[in-house]
Amino acid sequence: RGYLIAAPSVFRSGVEEAISVTIFNSVKETTVQIQLVVKGETVSRGHGTVLDKGTIKLKVPSGLRGQAHLKVWGNRHLAEEGYIFHNYTTVTIDSKGSSVFIQTDKPVYKPKQKVLINLFMVTSDLRPVNDRVK
Repeated sequence: RGYLIAAPSVFRSGVEEAISVTIFNSVKETTVQIQLVVKGETVSRGHGTVLDKGTIKLKVPSGLRGQAHLKVWGNRHLAEEGYIFHNYTTVTIDSKGSSVFIQTDKPVYKPKQKVLINLFMVTSDLRPVNDRVK
């Protein structure tokens, strides 16, 4: 038996992050719980049921920055078999930044054709940034 947990190493505050869970050779559904812990305090929780593989969402609270522990454990019925796995890792929480969207006038160009582009810079809540790029 084994398991694989795939999560980003950098979480963005105010964003719902996805953690991928794979349990190898599983014969029963497993309840998987996830906690995000900052300075000994649990700031977010997520849970779900996984048979072979699945994704569990974890909402990262706004305003957090720095290091945190991501704790993940899976169990069936505690009276029956107890924990299948329990583990944790350190992740970084960073504030959401801005994004740049690039638009071109056609999907494919031939050599020596003129490329026309538009750049759109937006904040984390998809509002335009007012700085013009020249």
